Amino acid sequence: MTDPAEAIGHALATNLRAARQARGWRLEDLATRSGVSRGMLQQIETGRTNPSIATLARVCATLGISVGQLVEPPEELGFVARAHAIQVRRAGAASSARLLVNDGQAPFVELWDFLIAPGDEIVSDGHPPGTRELLHVHAGVLAVTVGGAAFELEAGDALRMRGDRPHAYRNPGTEPTRLTMTVVYSGEQDPRFSSRG
Repeated sequence: MTDPAEAIGHALATNLRAARQARGWRLEDLATRSGVSRGMLQQIETGRTNPSIATLARVCATLGISVGQLVEPPEELGFVARAHAIQVRRAGAASSARLLVNDGQAPFVELWDFLIAPGDEIVSDGHPPGTRELLHVHAGVLAVTVGGAAFELEAGDALRMRGDRPHAYRNPGTEPTRLTMTVVYSGEQDPRFSSRG
């Protein structure tokens, strides 16, 4: 869709229908609550009209969303990182890390997949100030040190930790450890990992 007006109209129709249906409302329900006629709402949802700002404002106030959310293009609602395009990075002596996806905008959030070989250790100097990490161990065992604290995790366990301190992940077991990690930056993204996975 190359025409910007057509793209916005399509986004408006799609988003309005989704917002209404998410609340379990019929067109009649939204019409009664917003004071916008059922016919007008139907024309908006089918992309047959361009409503006034006043009409959009009434509909948005009723739905509890912003006008920006109502006209947000579908491609900005999600991004798929295809498996074949995700690069494997070496981590530790025999382990790997994959930056699955990041959101590319502040506040920066990254989703990582780690495979840590038995006896291997991954060490980090720490990320920018305010960074937090959320870990979930899928298989194996994991020993984590951050600052002066030590944590032992087994399959199914999760950990929330400071990522802005020196930290390390070690597999003390005899089987590979698989974990998913979400890194949440409060300010600047770590420049080492700033490309989208």
